[in-house]
Amino acid sequence: MREKSVTTAAAAEQPAATGMQEMAVLLVTRGMVLALSVVAQSLLAYALLPEGRGAYAVCVLFGDLAGVIFTLGTARGAQYFVIAKRISVSQGIAAAFAFALIGSAAAVGVAIPLIHSGLSFFRNADTGSFYMALLLIPASAFAYATMLQLEGLRRFGWLAVCSLLRAAVLVTAIVALVWVADWGVNGAVLALALGHLAMIGGGVTELRRHWYPEIPTGDGLRQTLRYGLKEYPAKVGQSLEQHTGGLLLGIVAGRAEIGLFTVSNTLMTRFHIISAAVSTYLLPRVAGNDTGKPELAAFCARVTWWTVGGLMLIWVAVSGPLVPLLLSEPFTPVTRLSWIMSIGVAAYAGAEIFAAYFRGTNSPQVFSYAMWLSLGVNVALFFGFYYQWGLSGAAWALTGGLLCRSLMLWVMFQRATGLPVSATLLLRRSDVAHLWSASLMVARRAAAR
Repeated sequence: MREKSVTTAAAAEQPAATGMQEMAVLLVTRGMVLALSVVAQSLLAYALLPEGRGAYAVCVLFGDLAGVIFTLGTARGAQYFVIAKRISVSQGIAAAFAFALIGSAAAVGVAIPLIHSGLSFFRNADTGSFYMALLLIPASAFAYATMLQLEGLRRFGWLAVCSLLRAAVLVTAIVALVWVADWGVNGAVLALALGHLAMIGGGVTELRRHWYPEIPTGDGLRQTLRYGLKEYPAKVGQSLEQHTGGLLLGIVAGRAEIGLFTVSNTLMTRFHIISAAVSTYLLPRVAGNDTGKPELAAFCARVTWWTVGGLMLIWVAVSGPLVPLLLSEPFTPVTRLSWIMSIGVAAYAGAEIFAAYFRGTNSPQVFSYAMWLSLGVNVALFFGFYYQWGLSGAAWALTGGLLCRSLMLWVMFQRATGLPVSATLLLRRSDVAHLWSASLMVARRAAAR
């Protein structure tokens, strides 16, 4: 009875803003997060230089990937069943946090022996830095579970606050720990962990208004795990591909090359903040509707493609003089690498919307297939291109994988929905009018406050 009253109260507290206004809020706040992320990358680049940035990259890869592998995709499963109203909010959050705790403990237990295994990957940073990276395993797992539950409850305003809080804490901690305290890579890793903790604290503060702590039931855990295992190949593949270049370079190259490639990849993938914001807006609407709202998904995809594509063109135009200023002279090669990666980033921006559509229609395996195709292409091209063209070859491998993933998701969406090709590719005058109107309404509401 208490659960019902909490859920009803949560629904009553939903903002009266239209869907377009919600999207505008998400895009504006994610844009602010993007700006703070660029500041963080700039601070790290100047302080650590390419070699230190490479050591930081392998530590982050190690911490993030370990958490993803051992949590089995269950955070997404808990989110889906809460949205679909097949388990209660309290049970969904309890299941997500239980799997995050168990998975993190298992990951740390396996990770410690690996640090001392003597593998070449673990020679790219100090042992102490890898131990510091163990903090990232539970921090990132709980932050991800918290973020997904806020998305599922459509608490977009609070999610924006938490995202900004995490980015602001990260920048502040980098200044304090890396620049002032001079803790180097260890300070950078700790700063990232503190950013995740800020997200968790802010998110849990809001979630407590919608649930009360309880022990997860066996049925809730089983449902969450069942969906999570369908999502799991995609989540692992996504994490692997995101770090594939750094992972492979960690075996065949040195810290400086890892640093240059990782910074390029990080800068470019930050533009996916936009498509992630649109996916956040779309997913609860798809999962909460019997038809899946394919027309809305197509609208979101075409708007995202044109928006990110335009931003990529601007980046190519200004990045030549901007990169050395933003990151320092040793990072000048990032300019060319980012140009190559921008092709794949722009292609995947709209296709990421289709991934949200398939998750919301209980078909996450479609994204899994696309993700592993992309990963396979990336790895195959890496070994074909790196020894021929160096870091540029690694960048082309990443772009080739993203292009294949995007094409597969687009084809599968067309087959599943039967919509015309123009519905996903051609921007309409009404799209611009809707977005402009929503932006103006959000601005007026903000000014009125």
